[in-house]
Amino acid sequence: RTIKEQLGDGIRAFMLDVAQPSIEATIWERLQIFFHNLFTHDKARDGRVHLCHGSCDLLDKGPLTDTLVVVREFLDSNPSEVITFIIENVSNFAAKDLQPSFVQSGIEKYAFIPKPTFAANSTNHAGYQWPTLGQLVSEGQRLVVFIDSNAQPDVVPYILPEWEYVVEIPYANIHPISEFPCNQDRPRDGLPRDLLVLNHFGYNRLTIAGNNIDTPLTPEQIRTSQYNSLGSLQAHLNTCATTWGESRVFNFITLDYYDVGGQAVFDIVDMLNRVGK
Repeated sequence: RTIKEQLGDGIRAFMLDVAQPSIEATIWERLQIFFHNLFTHDKARDGRVHLCHGSCDLLDKGPLTDTLVVVREFLDSNPSEVITFIIENVSNFAAKDLQPSFVQSGIEKYAFIPKPTFAANSTNHAGYQWPTLGQLVSEGQRLVVFIDSNAQPDVVPYILPEWEYVVEIPYANIHPISEFPCNQDRPRDGLPRDLLVLNHFGYNRLTIAGNNIDTPLTPEQIRTSQYNSLGSLQAHLNTCATTWGESRVFNFITLDYYDVGGQAVFDIVDMLNRVGK
């Protein structure tokens, strides 16, 4: 489903994979980029940041800016909604490379910037006092952005280093899955963080010459195995309650093809938020 359709369905957090697409350039331009990359820490950019899963040669959903425009228009029209991005930095962009997309799309004005209530570059932000959703709305900071690598909080303060705030449980769960795990997977330092991600993904694994190749499950596999069903999600949460404690609430539930499970993911989120239909 498109981002616009997902927003309409009620999805409020998105995992976005950013990558640089294959460069259409002359031999001379390719040589310039090669030597720039060889002798500097930052990759040369042609101004393009695309949404691609793994490789833009396999799946390219177009410029990041285009998707940000869609989300910005949604935020413009829905002044009480809050959106979160969790960005996987496939091409190892510096945060400053992503900033033009946020500026050009007009969405930068909504970005949340944490108050400096902790030491910069701390590896333990547990205890950071996050604002409530109501406070984010009232302050006009209704877009929260995390990135898994190369954050530059001194340069782009609203693109937040994910692993300083967020803990994820394992995502590479290999089909068939008898029980989804709940141990702390990323980061693996054992330190607590305030925000917790429930990864409820499944993968096919092909092993060739000792190398594992993992690919996401198809919608039909998810449907047949009922991974996105209410029962599967509830069982996962029950397992995690023994690992994290009954009082620990997951902040984000992430899965593929949420619509395959009907309303299950929304019912689970309502339950966690203690709201009725």
